[in-house]
Amino acid sequence: MRGIGLYVHIPFCAARCPYCDFATAPATTVLRGRYLAALLTEISREGAALGRPRVRTVFFGGGTPSLLEPDEIASLGAALRSAFELRPREVTVEANPATLDRARLESWRELGMTRLSLGAQSFRERGLRALGRTHQPEDVEPAVDAARGIGCDVSLDLIFGWPGQTARDWADDLDAAVALGVAHLSAYPLELQLEPDEGVANWPGGGWPTLERWRRAAEAAGPGDDGVASLYEQAEARLARSGYRHYEIANWARAGKRCLHNLTYWRNGEWLGVGTGAHSHLAGRRSRNPAALLDYLDRIEHGLGRIPDPAAEPALDTAMLALRLDGGLDLSRYGHRFGAAARDRAAAALRLADGSLVDTIGGRVRLTPRGRLLANEVFASLLP
Repeated sequence: MRGIGLYVHIPFCAARCPYCDFATAPATTVLRGRYLAALLTEISREGAALGRPRVRTVFFGGGTPSLLEPDEIASLGAALRSAFELRPREVTVEANPATLDRARLESWRELGMTRLSLGAQSFRERGLRALGRTHQPEDVEPAVDAARGIGCDVSLDLIFGWPGQTARDWADDLDAAVALGVAHLSAYPLELQLEPDEGVANWPGGGWPTLERWRRAAEAAGPGDDGVASLYEQAEARLARSGYRHYEIANWARAGKRCLHNLTYWRNGEWLGVGTGAHSHLAGRRSRNPAALLDYLDRIEHGLGRIPDPAAEPALDTAMLALRLDGGLDLSRYGHRFGAAARDRAAAALRLADGSLVDTIGGRVRLTPRGRLLANEVFASLLP
């Protein structure tokens, strides 16, 4: 392997955000100790099985990786250096604005952190309460300053379309983010999964009926599809005026500050995911770990590996992921990778898509601005 991306999942959270469907779990002492032991075991096994590959990017996601204590971060770093040739160009750590302190930041920096991904979500107290977040708007700027103080770039996550949000609320959030001058911004519409996910079992009592009631009420009080589209267009215009390049459907960056790790996903490159709920893509094959924490722990403790995903379709995945990017799908390169028949099928399917959704110029297919709003319609045209 010339190099892979490495994703490390830290599921622990101080509280569960009601809209979140990632693999999260309460940060109890017993669970935390058992999980970290299993995670270090998995890291060691994977490094040996893959022949100690070079790691080009690392992403610590969650959950809330910034909840880890300095000694836990040091143990994690030692395990990664032992298992992999760790020479990354980029190391990202996700954080909640209210969980950072100098000791934790310095520990992450010693592990190699170059980039902090901060879950601001909103700068409006009303927005944070609507989303069930536990931090305050005033927690964001000190966290940004602290990360910059140790030489790290900062990316902010924002959510739009929350219950009761107005265009003025969203304009204020965008203005506040731009004023901080961060290197990267991600803006996601509030999307609510209305079926129980595997990770619900990680929380005492499950709690799905309560979550379902919250999600259905939030969906009913949201702005609707047209309102979400208007807020998205508002973000496009505001961030373009501020010098951010819209390089992926939900992501904007200053020059040279795109997220290299996430580009590996969108280019359908190779990455290993470790930890509960983590997915991997290696040698053209997808696999995953269970999102239910106890199932993950049981698999690791019994020496079992990742679960293969036989339903994955590499050619289809590659086409859909490429279309998320501003560069779009290069049909020539796609043909070299998957063959002329796959290229011709994709080209024919995309020609059938509404002409207002895609442009084809010089053998490269890109989403139009309207296509970014209706990307799922374009992706559906590629399905068999």
